[in-house]
Amino acid sequence: MKKIDFIMHFTVMQHSFDRVFKDMLAFQKEHLQELFVCNDTVTVKLLTERRNIKNGMVNFKDKSYPVIKTSKNYNCNYKDKYVEFPLPLADLALMKDFALTSKEVRHMPEIFDLNWLNVPYKEWHKYEDKHRPIEKRHGLFKLDLLPRADGSVVFGHYFLMNESDINKTLIKEWIFFYLDKYLPHCRFQGINRFYPSRVRPFSLYKKRMALEWFSFLPAEILPEEVPSANEVIYLPNCGSIIISTEQPYDFENPEMRKVTAAIEQELHHLGLLPLVDHFGIPQISDLPFISREQRLKNMSRGSRI
Repeated sequence: MKKIDFIMHFTVMQHSFDRVFKDMLAFQKEHLQELFVCNDTVTVKLLTERRNIKNGMVNFKDKSYPVIKTSKNYNCNYKDKYVEFPLPLADLALMKDFALTSKEVRHMPEIFDLNWLNVPYKEWHKYEDKHRPIEKRHGLFKLDLLPRADGSVVFGHYFLMNESDINKTLIKEWIFFYLDKYLPHCRFQGINRFYPSRVRPFSLYKKRMALEWFSFLPAEILPEEVPSANEVIYLPNCGSIIISTEQPYDFENPEMRKVTAAIEQELHHLGLLPLVDHFGIPQISDLPFISREQRLKNMSRGSRI
């Protein structure tokens, strides 16, 4: 049974970290609990002070949980530790406060680290092996979030699923769960699939962004301007989502690669295929929004992204 391993990323501006955290909990409850295997607990990994870890237990607000694993925090002179432990679903709301108890996090918010999975990390890596099948509708997920110094909040959703359990409609539901709440202060950063280490998706054009299944561009784009795309969704004053194929996109599939190559040609002709280096910089979320009217003016002057 073929598996697909991918990430869905968002950046939100002008909204509190608390609100984003609560919405992520709601997303997990409303969209993931029925589709993925979920026991009475999830596995949590976060940065916390060592004083919260004693005798193989992690302690917080009169509650104790058995430690699965600890590791040193190499960023901050080993004062704190990353700790992994099972957390009852009923206590999920404690995670954020627990992570923020760290003195190092309070001193340097950018090192805040918190994510949670429906299985232990070691189980995730076992299922990544191609020889270990995932039972039907028993995929794996990992959610994480990061507050940034500029006041934005970045949050990611990692999934390992059977390809037969994923489709375009489902992904659109997941994306619009957040976009409906946060537009126009939210940037969807696309769907990026993970491939074997020997495979690195590349664009038809040198040093240009390679398209994936769902790709976001901060520009107003009409469907008729990109006829090779399966679907184009314009988000007013925010950008456009380019959906390349009906089925999950696979860069290793020659026929699907032809589709994205055609889309890239159309976007490049419009001046909308961004330049990136090998680290994917600049980030698409850093590019300014451009209206169709402004884009046409730029094109008349010979300007390109």
